[in-house]
Amino acid sequence: MKHYFRIEFNRAFYNKAMLISLLLGCGLSIWHFLDYIWPIREFVLSSEYPLSSFDRWLGGESYSFQSSLYYLVLPILCALPYSASWVFDYSTGYAGQLIVRNSHNGFVRVKYLMAFLSGAFVAVFPLLFDFCLTNLYIPAICPQKGYGLSPIVDYGIWAGYYYTHPLLYLLAYLTLDGVFFGLLNTLSFTVSNFNRNRFFVKFVPFLVYILLYAIGNSLGYFAMCPAGFLTPSQRFVTTWPWIIGYIVFLLLSCGASIYYTERQETGLI
Repeated sequence: MKHYFRIEFNRAFYNKAMLISLLLGCGLSIWHFLDYIWPIREFVLSSEYPLSSFDRWLGGESYSFQSSLYYLVLPILCALPYSASWVFDYSTGYAGQLIVRNSHNGFVRVKYLMAFLSGAFVAVFPLLFDFCLTNLYIPAICPQKGYGLSPIVDYGIWAGYYYTHPLLYLLAYLTLDGVFFGLLNTLSFTVSNFNRNRFFVKFVPFLVYILLYAIGNSLGYFAMCPAGFLTPSQRFVTTWPWIIGYIVFLLLSCGASIYYTERQETGLI
């Protein structure tokens, strides 16, 4: 399994698609900085109460076009580097060559692990980049509830930590985003067992993501929309049963797919 890990790690993280995903994500961050942060930099030197970077970075506000666009296309960015590799390995015979030399089950598990890690990395890295970039011009002061400058309401997820330990809140939310988008990215591999079209399997996480958003908006039940509650600014406030339910469902889907794939060895050769 260690042999597979080294090979697949290099395939997942050292490729042009990974570079393109990161450049697009960081490009949206720079656009957000120039359009939303740079114009208000002088406000820091005024006599008014200073703005906080926790309220103004890409994930900390819900008003800019760049923030909405980033969380809209994020499943596509996460899927670009690695999600179609299963189809490639099957169609070229690459998987069969590795499996006959080493463990089949180890290969399957490492593939899913790399899908998760690559998706989580693409989701979180541009957000960290944007937060650091924002802090170059806006101080990271603790948000104050009474001034009405912060988007987090009292009944929001981890709202208490946002107003007392905002950095802990930020790290917790980035972890949540990484876990969710990493698991969402594994759906491409699940679908790859039944569909060998590379473009389709890359868009599966996005289609599921948008479908949930469309259903939530149509029913007026915004708490079920990942595109809203996964933003640290909590564009849509959700509840823990929805978050836990989604994560459990994605874990079960991933586990069932691994179980199925490990018993379909001849389908890979």
